[in-house]
Amino acid sequence: MPEGRVVLADEPLLEVTAPIPVAQLVETYLLNVVTFQTTIASKAARCVIAARGKDLVDFSFRRTQGVDAAMAVARTTAMVGFVATSNVEAGRRYGIPVAGTMAHSYVEAFPSEKEAFAAFAADHPTRTTFLVDTYDTANGVRTAIEVIRELGLADRLGIRLDSGDLDALSREARRILDEAGLPNVRIFASGGLDEMDVDRLVRAGAPIDAFGIGTKMGTSADAPYLDSVYKLVEFDGRPVLKLSAEKATLPGRKQVFRGPEGDVIGLREEPAPEGAEPLLVPVMREGRRVVPPETLEEARARFRRDLERLPEEARRLTNPRPPTARISERLRALTGEVRQRTLRRVGVL
Repeated sequence: MPEGRVVLADEPLLEVTAPIPVAQLVETYLLNVVTFQTTIASKAARCVIAARGKDLVDFSFRRTQGVDAAMAVARTTAMVGFVATSNVEAGRRYGIPVAGTMAHSYVEAFPSEKEAFAAFAADHPTRTTFLVDTYDTANGVRTAIEVIRELGLADRLGIRLDSGDLDALSREARRILDEAGLPNVRIFASGGLDEMDVDRLVRAGAPIDAFGIGTKMGTSADAPYLDSVYKLVEFDGRPVLKLSAEKATLPGRKQVFRGPEGDVIGLREEPAPEGAEPLLVPVMREGRRVVPPETLEEARARFRRDLERLPEEARRLTNPRPPTARISERLRALTGEVRQRTLRRVGVL
């Protein structure tokens, strides 16, 4: 399936046709790449749903399990709708917008908070975000206002809250900024957030314009693994299956059809149901690409379309009810035939 597709449980994501030694050679790599990035895409997509249109930035690089993972997270989050990443190398490699703010250590390195803010603004004159909670949040906001007025930064500024009661602090910060005649200063929040925190803050009406999402998203903390599998379904033209308890597989070369009545898992050669689109498309033949690489923007647009088509109950953050794919009659019949044949061959029948 092309990148950015929303997939349902039990649907095949890709199919490899090759001699068994070659197919086994690529198994571990394919499972590693597809499983991890699908896990992160699912977690990040939930954050996008929770944000309801507010900007999200990937802040996970420091906490992901390895540099390679951090690169994959940055790219995957951009694909599902994050607007930027703090990962500068990912920005260079993938063309993702890079965003970040000052660190608490930066503020602490100056004799005063005001001097830190002024120095930072001098280094970043076109886009400045002040971290205001190093000592006292309300005082930090007022200090930022002093620097804004002295340097004329009103239209190019944001503040960041990284600790405490983000709902209450964002309201206080917004009040102070508005009373100072700075309604366009954006409020950015971070600090151990996940989709449930974002959802709570957005539902409460907290005046937060953007969120930095790090550890819990970059590690998919509450769902840190995906039980994806890579199974033999045909050998030498003969459909095969696995009959293990709770791990049975479907035989044969398959296709996933997506249409008005939902998804159908069928055989590759069977016709698509009326109005349905086949999701598995050829990418390589005889070891060579047959389609050009897609851009990140194309994958992002595909994801956005698929997400919008999901029913509301599937997009709920709590107690979601995702749709399930149906098995086509031809695939169901083939499964029964291969099952009986296999049981006879191994002497069970």
